[in-house]
Amino acid sequence: MGKLENKVAIVTGGSSGIGKGIALRFAKEGANVIIIGRHEDTLKEVAKENDKIMYVVGDMTDSNIVSKLVDTAKDKFGRIDILVNNAGWCPVKAIAEMTVEDYDKAFNLDVRSVVDLTTKALPYIIKNKGSIINLSSVGATHPSVNLSMYVGAKAAIENFTRVWALELADKGVRVNAIAPGTIESNIWNVPGLTKEESEKHREGIANGIPFKRFGTPEEIANVAMFLVSDEASYVSGSIYAVDGGLGAF
Repeated sequence: MGKLENKVAIVTGGSSGIGKGIALRFAKEGANVIIIGRHEDTLKEVAKENDKIMYVVGDMTDSNIVSKLVDTAKDKFGRIDILVNNAGWCPVKAIAEMTVEDYDKAFNLDVRSVVDLTTKALPYIIKNKGSIINLSSVGATHPSVNLSMYVGAKAAIENFTRVWALELADKGVRVNAIAPGTIESNIWNVPGLTKEESEKHREGIANGIPFKRFGTPEEIANVAMFLVSDEASYVSGSIYAVDGGLGAF
């Protein structure tokens, strides 16, 4: 018996990176997991890795898709125990070049869709005294230039986490956040660079991290697993940094 046997989890942005890592870990521990993303081919590949994973294709900024995701969990399993708000977008652009359309795109996915899904899934999570994990970023407290939209959105997510934890405590629902640092994913594959240039680029990033390496999605999944398990039964309103010590600067 896994630690999440008979639980039902929704993981957004579950087709790659951190979302994929969390989905696979939860499924390994016995949960039925529903992932969502915009590309069916990558979602299908993740689902093939564990028969306890199913998927919904769609854009999280579309409220109809969000409703479909919640309805899928309700119709297929009759419950939702765990929600992982992971999907996000990180525009890299200076404020002098930013447009309100950039803001809308970033905040619609990184903030609005989180509120949309959480409020729609919440009645089921409350019923089962479940758990919510929001994905933040080390950037929320240690911002970098040209990332104002992303770090601004993640700062909102961290404060949502704290306030929701207070509001839902008496209902037995725990709300926490994970703030990753630099994690292995396709986002670091810069187009147009040779293999040697790409390796040098990654090495430069790694050298700025106390651990001198990137983290892995599995290392984020380990913390997510703890937070949704009974071992974290007295943990709520916390922001867990998983950043190789980067946030200690």
